[in-house]
Amino acid sequence: MPQITLEHSTHFDATDWRALALEIHRLCVDTVGATTQACKTRIVRCENLIIADGDPAQAMVHCDLRILSGRTQEQKTALGEAVQTALLAGVAPYEGPRQISVEIGNLDRDNYRKTTLGG
Repeated sequence: MPQITLEHSTHFDATDWRALALEIHRLCVDTVGATTQACKTRIVRCENLIIADGDPAQAMVHCDLRILSGRTQEQKTALGEAVQTALLAGVAPYEGPRQISVEIGNLDRDNYRKTTLGG
């Protein structure tokens, strides 16, 4: 926990995705009390997208962020707003039509399992 997926259209290839992921990790620590060691981000470059009317100029970034259940709605809202702000500031400039979105969801604490091996 947290499990983070950053999906983006090719319009944002110039983004420093590593730096942005590390910033989102920091926000998870500061906002919902996660540990840095628990944060995991997958960055998914999407080449085949249909957005809105299908115009290839349409661009998107979506952050799907799952945290262990038990956080308050206020914590989840604060995290979503902070991540949205980080995305807006951190993605490479693009002047075409674009959608930047965030969804905060729960990992069911009773059903989530993780084992960390090695150093």
